[in-house]
Amino acid sequence: MHKRTAKGWMLAEAVVNAPVCEAEASSAPDASALWDEYGRTQAPATKDQLVMHYSWLVRHVLSRLAISLPPSLDYGDLAGCGYIALVESIDRFEPERGFKFETYAAVRVRGSILDAIRSMDLVSRPVRRRMRQIAEATNDLSRELQRLPTDQEVADRMGFTVAELREAYRHGAMAVISLDSVAGRDREDDGLALHESLEDSETADPLEEALRAERIDAVAGALAKLGERDQILLSLYYYEGLNMREIGEVLGISESRVCQVHTKAIIYLRGLLSGSDDNLAERRMLGSRLAIPA
Repeated sequence: MHKRTAKGWMLAEAVVNAPVCEAEASSAPDASALWDEYGRTQAPATKDQLVMHYSWLVRHVLSRLAISLPPSLDYGDLAGCGYIALVESIDRFEPERGFKFETYAAVRVRGSILDAIRSMDLVSRPVRRRMRQIAEATNDLSRELQRLPTDQEVADRMGFTVAELREAYRHGAMAVISLDSVAGRDREDDGLALHESLEDSETADPLEEALRAERIDAVAGALAKLGERDQILLSLYYYEGLNMREIGEVLGISESRVCQVHTKAIIYLRGLLSGSDDNLAERRMLGSRLAIPA
């Protein structure tokens, strides 16, 4: 049983809530007056003000995704997809459900951009197949060794050289572009990502609050099994908000190596959390059934 430190829980909460940029959100002026006015009037001018107010969300989401994307992409088109999703989020937002708008909109902006990226088919089938094979080898070794395997161990299991493995990580970064995949779910299955299912504690029902705490505990436990450097890297990326170039400068490694280590860590975490995620889903389903009156 791995010890759950306060720092580990803080990092786990940062990881599961990664889409929201707290620094920018906290510095933005209060939008409650705009929301009140828009709720009363539905005026297009007020809606435009809300779009301008939350435009930083699109920039933030795109900047985080851009770290792992090729420079040849048309980022203007991707930003356009993000702004369309932001406008739709304003139309569909239901404050009474207890979500913060920043969290609600960031998830949908991010999903819209990822859908646009997927439509470009940037990751070939051979690359996807190779990354699945690497993930399976990593998960098998993790169970056998009870720790994150080294690059050499994974390479030996795959019949690669370490250089070939790291090149595969580099090409496959798009396949594990974010922690949405840690829980073994991609947007194609229409399931909610982890951070999409987290309501504010003031409004979540007891079952959801318990499952939320258990999920964070599972993430914290999985993070505790990573090596110190990997924990630092994820902390700098998801908690401190540094980009991969900045993390490379802190750790004294290249930006491409940071990307490789990040990809490897996500593959490992995905394997550790897949069973936990299945259990949580079953318990959520059971809870919903018990809540139905006879």
